[in-house]
Amino acid sequence: MPTQRGASLAGRIIEPSLYGGASAEAAVLGVVAGEAVDFTKTYARAGFGYENPVDYVGRVTDDGNRITGVWSLRDMNGSFEMIHHAAREEAEEREAAEELTLSVRS
Repeated sequence: MPTQRGASLAGRIIEPSLYGGASAEAAVLGVVAGEAVDFTKTYARAGFGYENPVDYVGRVTDDGNRITGVWSLRDMNGSFEMIHHAAREEAEEREAAEELTLSVRS
């Protein structure tokens, strides 16, 4: 999991492989300036489809739990959203509690 120290962002990410088999592991290096985040994800022991680094440019929400932005890989790009794991779990628990309350009142 990447961590921030000052303006530097660094760490490792393990994610499911898009092509089956073992997980894909990547190093993350970047910078944070205020709300702006800019980092590169470079895969270790790159297999097919993971040979090139992926660049990310985004913004952190005020609460620090979400980053949204644009990724680019060679001539491809798209949008991304990253949610802090603990924040996602809390949101899911709140939604489940709200659904339970609605069910009980019905």
